[in-house]
Amino acid sequence: MNEERLIERILSGDQKAIEKIYNRYKTEFLIYASRFSVNNEDAVDIYQDSIVVLYENILSGKLSSLTSSVKTYLFAVGKYKIYNRLKVKTTTADIADYEFLLTDESEEEFLLQEENTLKVQRAYSQLGGKCREVLKLFYYENRTIEEIKDRLAYTSKDVVKSQKSRCIKQIKEILLKSKWANQI
Repeated sequence: MNEERLIERILSGDQKAIEKIYNRYKTEFLIYASRFSVNNEDAVDIYQDSIVVLYENILSGKLSSLTSSVKTYLFAVGKYKIYNRLKVKTTTADIADYEFLLTDESEEEFLLQEENTLKVQRAYSQLGGKCREVLKLFYYENRTIEEIKDRLAYTSKDVVKSQKSRCIKQIKEILLKSKWANQI
């Protein structure tokens, strides 16, 4: 069935349309979520939350026409929910666990390439001490922005956020330079 038509059916109150979407992609999403070390129960919760977001965005008019498939939209919502769930649950995450956020490749393409872990670790080691400390505290020690502000004596949380953003940008630039250097 045409996906635009599914949206129209949902807008008209047809519950079968949202059920159809739910059933069509559930198994595939659970397989996708398992790649992120999300247990099955959490994956089901995340999928259901993603369906609710899709449904609410259709009803509110935020999603009136698709620029991608329903599946792509649903999985993108789910992907960010997975990241948020992992961030909350993770207490000893290594920065390499987040490396796919640092490239223009899709996370799937990036994760399939084992050599990327070493690349991110090398880029991380090239950062200045402050950057390494901020990223280590945030990603490895799972500290909040407020805790980092206090621990490193920054003046405000916004300063910490800006510093973290600059550090991530530096890693991206290092990765980009090494990508171009390898192609020459």
